[in-house]
Amino acid sequence: SRAAHDRRHFNNMILALLEKDENQEAVSLLKKQNQDTPKISKVYCENPAVNAAVCHYAGLAEQSGILTEIELDIPRDLTVDSLELSMVVSNLLENAIAACLKNSGSRPLSIHFICRNMGRLLLEIENPCIKGTALDEEGYPVTLEEGHGIGSKNVIAFAKKYDGELIYQVEKGFF
Repeated sequence: SRAAHDRRHFNNMILALLEKDENQEAVSLLKKQNQDTPKISKVYCENPAVNAAVCHYAGLAEQSGILTEIELDIPRDLTVDSLELSMVVSNLLENAIAACLKNSGSRPLSIHFICRNMGRLLLEIENPCIKGTALDEEGYPVTLEEGHGIGSKNVIAFAKKYDGELIYQVEKGFF
């Protein structure tokens, strides 16, 4: 919540600079903010927004010692909003990384993320989860940690908006 709050202020500041044609100052601030962000220049898919999100989170996973297996068939042009899909992918990968880190030391850490384009996008992401990971009566993840679960709600809203199907499973220590 704090990060989202600060990001909103940062985005407003960048927007104000851009509106005043102070582009160089905006670029400088963006570069400064991204200094600690891992850089990976790999092409996971044709869609630039989704690819950028995947590169970012794959880099974070790698820095945390998490093995990633990523196979994405996501075209440049989509029937859904690319930015919205990139936010969904970001939420899914961020949650997968967090779940892996909770398992640190108990088993090999890995994230398997696959997407097939069959007229509709079929996404599957798998990662280890801690014992007691639960789903609610609608089959959605449950979190008891304050300030968590917003990303999952955004994924659910995206699926509903685009008439998608969302299935979560917890099986044999994997989510």
